[in-house]
Amino acid sequence: MRLLALLLTLLVTTPASQAQTQLKEATVYRCGPDGRDLRDVPCPSGPAKAEAVPYDQPSHADARAARERTKAEAREAQRLGKERKAQEARDLKANARAAVIGPQSPASAASAPSKKAPKAPKGPKTKAAKPAEAHKLDAAQAPPPNPALGPKPQR
Repeated sequence: MRLLALLLTLLVTTPASQAQTQLKEATVYRCGPDGRDLRDVPCPSGPAKAEAVPYDQPSHADARAARERTKAEAREAQRLGKERKAQEARDLKANARAAVIGPQSPASAASAPSKKAPKAPKGPKTKAAKPAEAHKLDAAQAPPPNPALGPKPQR
């Protein structure tokens, strides 16, 4: 059983499994007329120029500094969150009373019961009846014809 655990540990920690983190450079093929098409496989349309592109691996000091900076920013975010919540609680306490616009006393607030009885609703409006032919003009009331429009069409 211990031998199996040892073999499994060796298999997991082999250089092949760590190849992604140990990669120091990659091969890139420049394709196209000006070499602006970069590929990780050879060009399909003819000869390609292979170039090695180095991978910029951050140093251990840079990685440690980035982790410390992340922790410091997380602490600062927690502090600012607590400060914001405390400020919101102070604002809610200071503004606990409802706002009043105008010279009203607290006794005449909108939530105070009204002493007047409500008015009865009004009935629907009625329109005056118009005669059926009121919209037609008499010949005497019609405007004079406009000569610029030409003759009146025959019906």
